[in-house]
Amino acid sequence: MSVDAILASFSKSLKCVALALASSGAAGAAADTASICLQTATQVTASPRAIAFATAAQQELQAFGGQTIDAEGRMVVAGNAEAEDTRRSLADRPPWQRVLGYWAAVDPQDGLLPSQVRFGAWRPADRRLLVQAIGQASAERLQGLGVGPDQGLEASEVRALQTAANRVAVIDTPWSAAFVSWLARQSGLVDGEFVFSEAHADYAGAAWQSGEAEATGAPTRYAMRACDITQTPPRVGDLVCQARGARAGLDTFARIGEVLAGRPTGGVALPMHCDAIVAVDASGFDAVGGNVLQSVTRRRLDFAPGTSVLDASYLAEGCTVGTPGCIDRHLSRQPWSLLLQWR
Repeated sequence: MSVDAILASFSKSLKCVALALASSGAAGAAADTASICLQTATQVTASPRAIAFATAAQQELQAFGGQTIDAEGRMVVAGNAEAEDTRRSLADRPPWQRVLGYWAAVDPQDGLLPSQVRFGAWRPADRRLLVQAIGQASAERLQGLGVGPDQGLEASEVRALQTAANRVAVIDTPWSAAFVSWLARQSGLVDGEFVFSEAHADYAGAAWQSGEAEATGAPTRYAMRACDITQTPPRVGDLVCQARGARAGLDTFARIGEVLAGRPTGGVALPMHCDAIVAVDASGFDAVGGNVLQSVTRRRLDFAPGTSVLDASYLAEGCTVGTPGCIDRHLSRQPWSLLLQWR
């Protein structure tokens, strides 16, 4: 064998060893994370900030009328929709204004969000530009430019049109991640402890990467870690998450982790949804999410009999509906995979 062939063979062997060590290290880190998740779930009570997170979710649920999905995934209580102008009292804010408040948690400085106003074109209009344009058409401004007294919009008309643009944007811009970001700020979390984003994948990815760092002994300020919902008992304040739609193929902890592990904040779109866990008992847990059936909605999720983990019948491929022991979970049958656990 020539010297070049020997060197090539040796180089290939080194690469194989490196890959094996990397795989072994990843498996070891995953095992460490699973152990930390289970230990935290069973031995550490929910922190004051986790409880504040859940309390804020419950308060918003009541403000929206208490919309509820039962353990079989059926809506049993209808609440108020996102676009409604109903108020529980004169001092209270209607649902659409509450949703605008959630967006302030994502974009507290510029007020760019929510941004989308759809009107049938290929691309939606920008809400802030529309609101500014309406203001430019006021009678007071136009008359100051020398336009006749009968031209322009009265102050009440300007306010009505700007309100309409804001309400349309609330409807047209998905806000479930903004709701979670608002809960995080209400609980006292700050930048560095949570990624305040309009995309669930941003804060879920940060939690995944934080858990990996923690398993290797590296320091992390992030408030949450990613755990396997099928193996980890939930606590009040934790988040239960899914990749939207079974067709995404990210219906297990390992599969979604492969994407989140290398995804930077603001990276390629990854449709997800997360609900905040607000109550846990011996048979299951209640979780509250925003923009669920156009409202803030509570859903009940049961544990597998004799356990404290999610019943497999809720999973996209958990069991075949119609077979003995498989309960049809209707709206709640989703590719649940992640539990974002408070550290």
